[in-house]
Amino acid sequence: MYARTSTWSGAPEALEKWATHVSGQVAPMVAGLAGNAGAFFLIDRDGGEAFTLTLWDSEVAALASDQAAEKSRESTVEATGVELVQRGRFRVVDRI
Repeated sequence: MYARTSTWSGAPEALEKWATHVSGQVAPMVAGLAGNAGAFFLIDRDGGEAFTLTLWDSEVAALASDQAAEKSRESTVEATGVELVQRGRFRVVDRI
């Protein structure tokens, strides 16, 4: 299993838009991608941050979804005003 992460930063208004955008646009899109094994969308309103973790059943599926991920990140920044602070890619070692 593989994971992709995105760390976001923004003002309270931008983070509220982020949460709405994630629920209405991003989550359904991610759920429909081949090989998706789940996703988590986390927000820390007090800290001014948000975090996206998507899971993929194989490295092939994770790599195949890269283009959709980049487009989604771009549209999220444009639609909400949050800043994309960091991207990550990981191999999942264990899951409980």
